Amino acid sequence: MLGAIIGDIVGSRFEFNPTNDYDFELFTDECSFTDDTICTIAVADALLKGIDYGKSIHTWCRRYPNPMGGYGISFRKWVMSNNPQPYNSYGNGAAMRVSPIGMWFDDWKEIYPEAEKCAACSHNHPEGIKGAQIIAYAIHNAVVSFDCPLPPDKFKDEVIELVVAALCDGDYDTEINLEDYRNKFDETCQGTVPVAIEIIFNSESFEDAIRRAVSLGADADTLGAIVGSIAEHIWGIPDWIKEKALSYLPDEMLQVVDAFYTACESRETYKPRAKQAKAEENEAPNIDEVMAIMHWKLGLGNLNNLLSGRDLIPEKTKKATARDWDIQPMPDDLENTTDMPFYMELSDRLMDILRMGHIPEGMEDHWFMYCDDEYIRYYRSWTGMCAFEAHYRACDRGFMIDRLKMNHDLAQFGVNGDEAGKVLFEYLIIAETGGDAASAWENYRVTWLALHHKYKK
Repeated sequence: MLGAIIGDIVGSRFEFNPTNDYDFELFTDECSFTDDTICTIAVADALLKGIDYGKSIHTWCRRYPNPMGGYGISFRKWVMSNNPQPYNSYGNGAAMRVSPIGMWFDDWKEIYPEAEKCAACSHNHPEGIKGAQIIAYAIHNAVVSFDCPLPPDKFKDEVIELVVAALCDGDYDTEINLEDYRNKFDETCQGTVPVAIEIIFNSESFEDAIRRAVSLGADADTLGAIVGSIAEHIWGIPDWIKEKALSYLPDEMLQVVDAFYTACESRETYKPRAKQAKAEENEAPNIDEVMAIMHWKLGLGNLNNLLSGRDLIPEKTKKATARDWDIQPMPDDLENTTDMPFYMELSDRLMDILRMGHIPEGMEDHWFMYCDDEYIRYYRSWTGMCAFEAHYRACDRGFMIDRLKMNHDLAQFGVNGDEAGKVLFEYLIIAETGGDAASAWENYRVTWLALHHKYKK
């Protein structure tokens, strides 16, 4: 279920603005939950309370009448009706909300009728019901497997042989070319469910699956939700992705998520908890690989220039100002930022370099910086997020940075805490001014590892 919510939130900003960029940032201020999350929460709440699926979905959707992206025309009429009736839909909404059912029931024989009930309250066309049943069973199949991670080939064989062929009478294409579906917005179960399953077969991790789904350029949030709902139980979800996604949800949704997973995990027959623990024990990422990826995301300058031996830092032929980039202000609340002491002396020469700022020369340069009479501000170049705001003043030997404000959203790039943030900022200043950037990055690496213990040596 949480995988569906994550896929929805990550894909939300691309629903009507599709992307084919696999390396997009997973979470930004433009993300939110959509109707996919609302309906998924409603199904989980129905299971917790033992009430009718349609009644719960109707109640929750009426509670959130204007989600990001809105509701489809026919489904909105269903939501707004005081006596909602099914309208023979085969839209992919039947498949995107069904994930709690695949997790809740131990006996696979209960999956099909319950998935049908969940779909048929609105999407009662045979294709809508079929799509919901396939995804519910796919999730159930992944949940009950104790392999860790579950090999996609094994999953593929069982889903194809036991579900797709049995339910679809040969009319679902089981050998598809994803390129045929690139940049095609298809809201049907027939055009979404086989694509979602094919993405799973071609993926290597939860994050990889979500990125493949969203960057296909199709119905990003719903395809992301369906893929995420299955991928969660094949590979598990990284903790930082869980935590970030949950921060987008209101309290009443968080309460349902917590209660639903508590209820599932209290059953002796529910295996994902042990699967997740085994994954964390046996599949911990390699330090060098993690730090290489992090350097590519957080390193200053165009790191692609490393391949050709060119300078990482762009030529400072123009002084950067706030008008040179699409930027956002630093959040002004303590919940989202830390305002902390920071002491770093800068000579007049180094300050002259910083006053020129940093204007990225390409997409591979992830930082924009400008300096005014009081502050040095670093921004993520792709999103305009203000990451650091450093106050400086004149001193006897030049200038002194005396305070540093850090945006907690840097956690989405792996910056785990204020101490790591301080050292990262120090690295940025040293790299910007032509100092020993390699040693400064090594200092960040050591600090980060001291605060993070799950990685293999």
